[in-house]
Amino acid sequence: MTSAVILANIAADIPSNLIEKYNIFTIQVPVEFPDTNEELLYPSEITYEEFLKRIHTSKKMPKPIQPSINYFVNTFKHLEEEGYEDIFIINMTSRGTGIVNTVKASIIQYQKQGGIIKFHQYDSKEGSFGVGISVIKAAKLFSEGKDFTKIISRLNEFKSTELKTTFTFESLKYLQRSGRIGLIKFVMGSLLNIYPCLEGTQDGGINSFNQAKSYEEAIEAIVTQAYNLIKHFKNLGCYIVSGNAEKGSTLAKQILTEQFPEVNFYGIIPMSGITYSFTGPGSVIVVMFKDFEH
Repeated sequence: MTSAVILANIAADIPSNLIEKYNIFTIQVPVEFPDTNEELLYPSEITYEEFLKRIHTSKKMPKPIQPSINYFVNTFKHLEEEGYEDIFIINMTSRGTGIVNTVKASIIQYQKQGGIIKFHQYDSKEGSFGVGISVIKAAKLFSEGKDFTKIISRLNEFKSTELKTTFTFESLKYLQRSGRIGLIKFVMGSLLNIYPCLEGTQDGGINSFNQAKSYEEAIEAIVTQAYNLIKHFKNLGCYIVSGNAEKGSTLAKQILTEQFPEVNFYGIIPMSGITYSFTGPGSVIVVMFKDFEH
């Protein structure tokens, strides 16, 4: 099965050392910049630092868009030329996006043009490193010689019982600017100084489980919630994703290591510019899971 490759979105926030270890191919994402009428591919045509700078300074919010069918077709052709015979595509959650349909259309177009690669798709029903840890789980199983049917079955089990993602934001401003929440909710939340405590759901949605009165309270809530929901497993692992949130991610690490020392803490990883464009500074994601060697 060495002639297969796993494809993941750059917004899956996978650390570079794990991308290299498991030979994961990452799909880049085009971003529209209304202020300058540009469309740039992230991260090859705009760096992480420049992207974040423009998020903060642009009058009109930069907007990530789905890669085109031609982009996917050209990627498939490139991987075919590299000698790959199978591609396992692990998508971001299909809730609220058309990524799954775009990939399906791209595969049809590629095959019409004579492409010979076989495809396998999986909807992670997650975002950010919730997708990333699913990709790593798949890569680990793949390295052990598991076939794609077995990998998909294990990923479904992993998502439904062994993985929990929780998150919060220091400000609702960027969610409002990106259109993720309405103006009324933004105004009310700002006036009441509410900090949302959110969690990913089994079907790829988002659930609010608490509304904290301080940022610090919200950070503690998301760490505790993630732990309590899967603490029945003997071995747990955890990553913390930081959206330019040194204060919040450091506090989350402190709470995790002091209150739940039995959890294997793998580190704080930076949030991709794509996710950050929706959440803004101070956003923190806790990704906790039944641990596995990776």
